[in-house]
Amino acid sequence: MPERIDDGKRQALEKLHRECIVALGKLLKESEEMCRVLSAIESHPASSEERRAIMAQRVKENGAHRGYDSARQALFDLAGWGT
Repeated sequence: MPERIDDGKRQALEKLHRECIVALGKLLKESEEMCRVLSAIESHPASSEERRAIMAQRVKENGAHRGYDSARQALFDLAGWGT
């Protein structure tokens, strides 16, 4: 028979779940901004200003992705499904 999750672990899972949702929201926001930056390119090859904007947004998007991956992994680990 499966073991019941104690209240402390349940609270920790719920906290990590909220953190994961927040991190996912940040990733979505930064990914949408990357799409906006890329769709605004007016020339090929992109101008130096456009390239700087792309690189700056790429740094933000990558950071948001790492934040989501970290929050997700913590949730998996606590749930006993570490990958």
